[in-house]
Amino acid sequence: MRAKDQPFVEDHPKYGKVYHAGSAEDVFELMKRENALVWQTHPRTKGSTGYPDKIRNADYLRSDQWLGAAFKALPVDLSQQRLGEVRCFGTLDDMNNWGGPKYMVGEVDTYKEFPDYDLYGDFNVNYVKLDTVPSFDDWSAINRALRAGEFFVTTGEVLIPHWSVEGGGSQREVVADVEWTFPLEFVEAVCGDGRQVGRKVVSATDQPPFGSRRFRIPFDAAGKKWVRFSVWDSAGNGAFTQPVHLR
Repeated sequence: MRAKDQPFVEDHPKYGKVYHAGSAEDVFELMKRENALVWQTHPRTKGSTGYPDKIRNADYLRSDQWLGAAFKALPVDLSQQRLGEVRCFGTLDDMNNWGGPKYMVGEVDTYKEFPDYDLYGDFNVNYVKLDTVPSFDDWSAINRALRAGEFFVTTGEVLIPHWSVEGGGSQREVVADVEWTFPLEFVEAVCGDGRQVGRKVVSATDQPPFGSRRFRIPFDAAGKKWVRFSVWDSAGNGAFTQPVHLR
């Protein structure tokens, strides 16, 4: 906690610039000064039960520094059509209906690990669109790409190298290049109008394993606020893009 007479920021002789945050306002000021990105981990569950709903009107959540929420590949029993269908995508879609744009970053819990564990094969990952690989001491390019929604999340077996929203007025379509390993189940365009969420699901069970294809999903954009794309295979694996707010 920040002591009563302690400055918010000081130049420490050993550590350099040091912030002393004692409130949500202090943390928000730190975020702005450092151009930081934060998001809600484990939304609506565990210690985050009730969040981000309880702070939906807070200035820091509505700011560009608040990226959105985090995705985790649950439930593992595949009892839902989509991994994270209720907790993760429910939060993402609600946040974009509240205001936006807000995005969802893939996250993992590593817990205790051993040298022979194959971590890459088990974790979902974020593919970020960058011109060049940034240096270790300058992550600003990654922050800019994340804040622009220029990334997609995948469990690894499905990739979306390119996607866009084409057309104008009420006649639009989601266009996505998809590559996959296992046979696909379906692709979908998910839209929100600021109150409700709708989706157009297209079966892809006619596609063979180890394939690639450009999908086009026409949708009525009248009254719609945002749209995103996702794809799911027969083994429960998937990938999804970030919401694009329509103009």
